Amino acid sequence: MKIKYYYSVASPFAYLAVDRFVQLVEKYKIEVEEKPFDLVGKVFPSTGGTPVPKRHPSRLKYRLIEINRIAKKYNVAINAQPKFFPPSDPHTPAKFAIATIKTGHSLSFGKECLRYLWSLEKDIADLNVLKEICDNLKIDFDKIKTLSESDEVNAEYKKNSEDAIKEDVFGAPSYVLNNEIYWGQDRLEYLEDALKK
Repeated sequence: MKIKYYYSVASPFAYLAVDRFVQLVEKYKIEVEEKPFDLVGKVFPSTGGTPVPKRHPSRLKYRLIEINRIAKKYNVAINAQPKFFPPSDPHTPAKFAIATIKTGHSLSFGKECLRYLWSLEKDIADLNVLKEICDNLKIDFDKIKTLSESDEVNAEYKKNSEDAIKEDVFGAPSYVLNNEIYWGQDRLEYLEDALKK
């Protein structure tokens, strides 16, 4: 059984879901195709999404309520308004995540980027922070940096966004199982129902 996991390394809802998703992966021994993508730059413009800073104040207000509500329910440490959101460069950490996936480190680097941004309040656009994440995960920073800048990783990052649009994915996190989309941290329950069948 295989799930395509689309996420942005800057999404608070991906962060709020990631530990529970990893638990599902381990529980049901699922194969995961991890697909970090360009949510704001590519997917939103193609699917009618609006970047956070451009949303109506009422939506912004409720978004913060919801983030804190979910964090409290699942006991996730979060700062709903972190200093470095939105990141000045969301692409470099996403490409680092793709590079680590290619070297056999699935569901680790992207997860740490989310934690660093939303819990530790660190700038994931800063190479020093990305090096710290690599060091903590015992991943060779120089090797990953070189790979992240390659044509291969750039092409995959672009393709992940194109694949998302083709599969009607419009937000993060999104999980695709048997061609059916489960969008959002609050759909993990439904995803598990499908996994039980």
